[in-house]
Amino acid sequence: MPSIKKDVMQALLDADFALIAELAKQHKRVFSILISVTFDKESLIAWRAIEAMGVAVGAVADESPAKARDIIRRLLWSVTEESGSIGWSAPEMLAEAVVNRPGQFLDLPPIILSLSDEPPFLRGVLWAMGRLAEAGLGTPHKTRPLVLECLSHPDPAVRGLAVWTAGQMKISATDQVAAALARDQASFSLYRGGKLVSVRIGDLASSFSHGLQVK
Repeated sequence: MPSIKKDVMQALLDADFALIAELAKQHKRVFSILISVTFDKESLIAWRAIEAMGVAVGAVADESPAKARDIIRRLLWSVTEESGSIGWSAPEMLAEAVVNRPGQFLDLPPIILSLSDEPPFLRGVLWAMGRLAEAGLGTPHKTRPLVLECLSHPDPAVRGLAVWTAGQMKISATDQVAAALARDQASFSLYRGGKLVSVRIGDLASSFSHGLQVK
């Protein structure tokens, strides 16, 4: 009989999130497996696991909101020093839970945003805020100043994610900042539409019109 881990990994390779959701309703170990796959975010499989986490949490929430909350608490615990481990992808996974069941998890965005104070989570928080905006959901009011500040960040990945998030939120920047970004030759990895792609920051900025209006 195939192991649960084998089934989950094959479903991730196939991008079969519906199957993962069904497995998650039957086996709580599915969530541990998904978390274990999310550490290398230069890997497509890691991002599929992040996306699958949101779908799986949503499926469990439909049957048992209490069990879904337990999973959320586990993700939040993973980012604390007391946990003994670092929940590197917790911001992204929490955001996917919100996207999948906004009515149940709208208390999470401010918590996700607060993780930006810790440098290891900054990239994840920016992506999470962009993902929420992309899904048509609101973001905490402190998101805008964070995004604007990160547009000039020395880390290309942080800078690029800030550009993408600014586009999703329709945030405007100064002409000087927008011009600098349009000349930016650095690239970063971005997960969108089920694909992990390398994006040049200048290419995102080249679609600006009236500030950071990214298409």
